[in-house]
Amino acid sequence: MKTGTCTVIAALGAAFLLDACKEPEVRQEEETVAVVEGEPIRVEELERALAAEAAVTGDALDDPAWKDERRRRLLDEIIDRKLLEQAALRRGIRVSEAEVERALLRLRADYPGEAYEDLLSAQRLSPAELRDRLRRQLLLERLLSREVYARIAVTDAEIDAWLEQNPDFLRSRPERVRASQIVVKTEEEARRILAELRKGASFSEMAARHSLSPDAKVGGDLGWFARGEMPPAFEEVCFHLAPGRVSDVVESEYGFHLFLVQERERGQEVDEAERRREAEARILRDKTLAAQAEFLARLRTEAKIEVNEKVLARVGER
Repeated sequence: MKTGTCTVIAALGAAFLLDACKEPEVRQEEETVAVVEGEPIRVEELERALAAEAAVTGDALDDPAWKDERRRRLLDEIIDRKLLEQAALRRGIRVSEAEVERALLRLRADYPGEAYEDLLSAQRLSPAELRDRLRRQLLLERLLSREVYARIAVTDAEIDAWLEQNPDFLRSRPERVRASQIVVKTEEEARRILAELRKGASFSEMAARHSLSPDAKVGGDLGWFARGEMPPAFEEVCFHLAPGRVSDVVESEYGFHLFLVQERERGQEVDEAERRREAEARILRDKTLAAQAEFLARLRTEAKIEVNEKVLARVGER
């Protein structure tokens, strides 16, 4: 019914005035960038995610191709999250208010002082929206714990087979460090991120949100490495950086990096028990990543997902 359309839309705010007298179904299409199993993803949700990145990346998003890559990646992340949330609710998984409150207290401890308010500002979140985000995160963690992690195990036979295939694995341990990285396209973006880190932002969260490297999925964790295993520019920084310290911006052929050294170990001999433990940890990590990818791929295959490409192309252009 067309009667009253202009009045109803005007009440929604000045942002919609240009479209005020269009058909309601057309406006609905323009508001929705994707639909996942009947649940819409609004343009506003994707624009908010893009704006949160732009607060750190700055002019990096002025490149049209770069912006397109970012918004598609962010949309994929939102779709994946919707699929996991829907799967959790179908399985009757719930999160209590007490659990959300404990998660909020842990977050406040990670972001002391003004860093907590800076986090809300950078993410454009109200306290209520942050609570909702934490609730959703806990929901996904519980789903993955039940449906993925609980089904993963490593047997002695698998360890034996793996060590047989890798006979030189960890016979001795040279000097090594465990480090994380964030790699971005421009020096300006790297320095913006560095400024956030110095205010108290979590390195792993910033890596997951902004880093271009595949290890962004695990908070930028590069794992343990010895000299000779990484590009010289990486080693020059990491083997001279004190644990817990973040490096200055480092340029390489891959982009602009920030490094955080988590731990350092001197060279030493490795006994068989430790060798097996390390092999087990490596096998478990590989199995976990593969199982998560398989679970999500199955959800995507079984779901009806529609993306409005025309709307997507306009997101962030206003």
